[in-house]
Amino acid sequence: MTREEAQRLREEELAGQGHGKDCFIIPQANLDRFLPDGVTLPREPRKSNNLINILEVDDPKIIVSFHLMGQLHPLNSMLENPMVNSLDVHFNLSRNLLKCAQDLSAGEGYIFKNLEKDADYPYINYYVINKPREEAGQFYTNNKMASHEALNASKLGYSLAHSMDLYDEVATIARPPVDPAHKRPTTDYTGYIICIYQVFKGDDGEKFERNWLYWTGARMLYKNLPRNVGLKRLTLHKSATGPNVNYILLVECSHFLDNINQAANLLPVLRARICGYTGIFRIVESF
Repeated sequence: MTREEAQRLREEELAGQGHGKDCFIIPQANLDRFLPDGVTLPREPRKSNNLINILEVDDPKIIVSFHLMGQLHPLNSMLENPMVNSLDVHFNLSRNLLKCAQDLSAGEGYIFKNLEKDADYPYINYYVINKPREEAGQFYTNNKMASHEALNASKLGYSLAHSMDLYDEVATIARPPVDPAHKRPTTDYTGYIICIYQVFKGDDGEKFERNWLYWTGARMLYKNLPRNVGLKRLTLHKSATGPNVNYILLVECSHFLDNINQAANLLPVLRARICGYTGIFRIVESF
């Protein structure tokens, strides 16, 4: 796609945004915890002058899995081959893990590559599992076993810190057209801001979670991301499968890569809060 074609597509998206309101998508089971603090549901959902309008839709029953992978470190730096780029090794590992997840019947799979040098998470694998929770749990167990085998330090010659969890999509702000069941990007210029947070179990109280727009930075990003970056959706994910409670905010922008300098200007503000991890990514492999 040429830059002129990308600009024309962007203009069409901006024109279309004037005809539809952004959507707040929260599963009914999570309303008490993730409906933002101060927002109340109207008694008459379809009344035209409501601050928010409610439309009940089918639950897509999506469970996703993030595999967070840190930097590779050689077990013996004296024997490390100077001709081998550890990022190339890491990318090949991520591709093999993606293929494994596909063989295990994940619905969609993506490799997010970090766009910053010496990042804490050079690659993140992201899987969409369109299965009932019990089957998703079986996928997670099998995929986690395969990943630990593939990342065995004694066989690989490298060590890396990594973690994999199942996540629920607990809240989303989406810009029309909305298709919650599919995650494939709409343009070649799509990029992502990913924010990762962790708290101890018991600290994830209702008051804390109803203020998620603030402590995740979602409210600041929604209000301040430049319009031409093409914000598509902000999705908060929550997992409690491990000893801690993890949250991941995934911010998708359809024209992030051709406006990256403007988008990246907000990163220092997010990081200045010293709260969690923030990085910028693009997709380099998918199925």
